[in-house]
Amino acid sequence: MSHTGNDPLIELAASTSTRVELDEEGVLHVIAGSVTLRLDRDTCEELATTLARAVVALGRRQPRQRKPRLSLVSGATARKGDPASR
Repeated sequence: MSHTGNDPLIELAASTSTRVELDEEGVLHVIAGSVTLRLDRDTCEELATTLARAVVALGRRQPRQRKPRLSLVSGATARKGDPASR
């Protein structure tokens, strides 16, 4: 599971401070700030589920006073007028 830097990475998703890329070997590169996790698909799916559960649990323990920056997106890109794109 090592990326040589020579293979192109395909960006799967990105935000202002995080992104997920895929290399030619099928390894997902999850980048958050200066930290990069290189994960196989199963581990990445498990991490995504665990993070989602943690955010829900955190919301129950410490409700936010402001609206969260989370959004639902259907398909690869949000469409104009789609409620999920707001």
